[in-house]
Amino acid sequence: MFGLFNKQKGEEALPEWYSELQESQERWFIFLEKLDAKMEEFATAAIPELKEILQSDDDLYKRTFHRVYSGVNGQLSNIREKARDTYEEKILNVYYHYNSQISVLSKHHNLVSDFRNNCSDRYNDFENRYEYWRTQIEKTQERDLEIEYQKILDEYEAIKNKFNCTQCGGNIQIEKIFLIETYISCPYCKTQNTFAPSTQARNLQHIARGLAEQRTVHLYEEFETENNKERELYHERHELGLSKIHESDKKVLNEIQSKMDDLEQQRQFVIKNAPKLHQIYLRAMYDEWNKITPDLKEHNEKMYQNQLQHL
Repeated sequence: MFGLFNKQKGEEALPEWYSELQESQERWFIFLEKLDAKMEEFATAAIPELKEILQSDDDLYKRTFHRVYSGVNGQLSNIREKARDTYEEKILNVYYHYNSQISVLSKHHNLVSDFRNNCSDRYNDFENRYEYWRTQIEKTQERDLEIEYQKILDEYEAIKNKFNCTQCGGNIQIEKIFLIETYISCPYCKTQNTFAPSTQARNLQHIARGLAEQRTVHLYEEFETENNKERELYHERHELGLSKIHESDKKVLNEIQSKMDDLEQQRQFVIKNAPKLHQIYLRAMYDEWNKITPDLKEHNEKMYQNQLQHL
């Protein structure tokens, strides 16, 4: 079925025990195929449900979401553990048994090695699929803060002209989104009225930075890409340096050195450029943050200046 034990022309008959390896491999492949399908079906059903729970959960700490999220991860881990336990019991145990019985000098020893390699490759494919779905489920934690922000704006529009003075009944316009309980003076009788923002409005200060980061993530990714180049260039240059050790041809040595010099020049540029890109990102992120919560601008700017000093 999988071509592991196909006899080539002129070969001697395969040993009697090869059929057990073939059957074990076939059962393993079928088992993982079913487990793959089960994992995909479970994950594709859980992901939209998790996203919906996250958006509809009004709790500041999203406790309902995290409880369900933890359960989903637990079930996914159970599927993975089932694959691992079966691999150890049905594949490795069989491999170790025959590997201990058959000499490495035997012309058929490669059948045992091929059995393990093929089964391990299929197991690695399953692990890759598991990591893919685990990552997709992890991404459901990423709240769409634009939606939450729009709800706060809509609420503000709905209530900004509906607040009245407790003393004279005059209408008091709420001029901005307040983050904390605030005294507002009546324009008619000057009475101090206490305005208490809703839980949703108070939450703005908790999501403001995250929203600003979401809006400027492209700039952060540009910085990260540039920052990672430094290590890549360093390792590439280091590998070229190692290749010089056993090289005696001067022409080849000069070519290698020229490439190393070019890589070092690129690396030095990256070392200087990455902090600049980081500063561009920070400035843009704090600007967005200040737009969202202007009352926090003074505090935010102190944080920004502090971060600049540590670049």
